[in-house]
Amino acid sequence: MYASSLHSEYQSEQLIRKDVSGLYMSVGYVLVNVEPGSEVNVFNAASSLSFVTDANLLFGDHDLIVKLEADNMGDIARLVVESIRAIPGVLNTKTLACAEM
Repeated sequence: MYASSLHSEYQSEQLIRKDVSGLYMSVGYVLVNVEPGSEVNVFNAASSLSFVTDANLLFGDHDLIVKLEADNMGDIARLVVESIRAIPGVLNTKTLACAEM
């Protein structure tokens, strides 16, 4: 299947995120590890960021997952480095970029 047909198929099934103006948005998920005892503070700080659309505390290898949206993947990378990693208590992050088709 060609990329344009895949794009149309995914768009018709609403698997590609659009903002309210109809423009396509890039979506990323960030797995966050934090200092012990700082989970709630980091969660609250991350949740308050304007580009974060969802955040959840986790059990397991990571402490928090954050969903964010931006105009492009470059912006997502910049927001993770400049904003999420700058939150006091964040030890490391792993960014998962959603496929753009």
